[in-house]
Amino acid sequence: MGTTSQSTQEWGELGELALRELASAAGGVRKVHSAIARRTFAAVRLGVGPAVLPTQLMHDAIAAGTYATIAAACTGAAKTVGALTGSSEVADDEATEDDPRPSPSHTTYGAQTIAILHGLIGDDMERTARVLAYPMSIRVDGRPVPPKYRALATAFPDAGAHLVVFLHGLVETESAWRLGGRPTYGERLDSEADTTSIFLRYNTGRRIATNGADLSDLLEQLVQAWPVRVHRITLVGHSMGGLVSRSAAHHAAENGRRWVDLLTDVFTLGTPHLGAPLARGVHVATAALALAPETRPFANLLARRSAGVRDLIHGSITADEGHASYADGFDVGVAADISVPEGVRHHHASAVVTGNPRHPVGIFVGDGLVRTDSAGGRNKLRNIGLRPDDGLAINSAHHFTLLNDERVYGWMRKILVDRSRP
Repeated sequence: MGTTSQSTQEWGELGELALRELASAAGGVRKVHSAIARRTFAAVRLGVGPAVLPTQLMHDAIAAGTYATIAAACTGAAKTVGALTGSSEVADDEATEDDPRPSPSHTTYGAQTIAILHGLIGDDMERTARVLAYPMSIRVDGRPVPPKYRALATAFPDAGAHLVVFLHGLVETESAWRLGGRPTYGERLDSEADTTSIFLRYNTGRRIATNGADLSDLLEQLVQAWPVRVHRITLVGHSMGGLVSRSAAHHAAENGRRWVDLLTDVFTLGTPHLGAPLARGVHVATAALALAPETRPFANLLARRSAGVRDLIHGSITADEGHASYADGFDVGVAADISVPEGVRHHHASAVVTGNPRHPVGIFVGDGLVRTDSAGGRNKLRNIGLRPDDGLAINSAHHFTLLNDERVYGWMRKILVDRSRP
């Protein structure tokens, strides 16, 4: 069998996935239609009696046939696309004359599309996808860099001894750090604080603990293969990326990884250490929608949300923590607080959408997705050990402002420069 380029495989898998989701959507619409029709015909039957039965049977047969045809056509097309573009052997991922298109995962917009799919159904994709559920990786100009000496020396010709590792949040990629088109925190730190910044990409639909373990393993390989001896590591995570950072440090400490001895600072920016209200709301809403047959298909759709999203209910960072793998319900379960490792300074940034941080709206919604108490890891019921003095709070900002903000950068730069002095 001839080889198939990575570009063709990725484009094909995106098309196949879209068609399969369309087939699934058709099934969901059919269930809503059927539930409404049953209730409607039941009401009509009360008025006209059994005379309505032939009309109902004809309606049900036509509707069932129509939806079955749509679903079968989409499923068949998906299989055809998969067969035409799939291969057990992947060729060089560079564009060729036969396939001039770049791989979607190597482009900003293509990678963002895949990242959204990861966030929504990334755990399912890990089981079913051939190439789109790629592993956590170092990225330079959109392309993966393996943690091997030669590859690292080529990708980082000015490699230094202080590594700053950046982890994006849910449904994001490493391109998120370029919000607003400005230089990234990493680029500025490299020129002003003598660091070497490394940007990672990962499947945010997987369990946070799984990504944390992978990050720990990747950093262990990175330290051993880095072109110069590593003296210091700093982790910077936005939103879910902060939870992955904490999970990696916890995993490393529990499993005797050597890289954690080099870890001095962790920055979490808008991270839901205590969970995100939206994630809890969806959990409860799914249970509520499941109560009626007309809305049950919507509950089934929400129930498909990824394991990574479910971990945001409590900000779970270990495999044993209160993960919402249990059935959706009105009980959101309990959380276990995993304290930050000793000897590592954990700096946390939060934002509020209002100009006054004490404004009721700012207190209630925080940065729009994460409340300030969750970003600070402390409320009346929970405390993960973050020190209030190590926090930064900014006003008139939203969740994604934290990805590239002058106030956040100045705070981060000062800490890293001051901590590097004897």
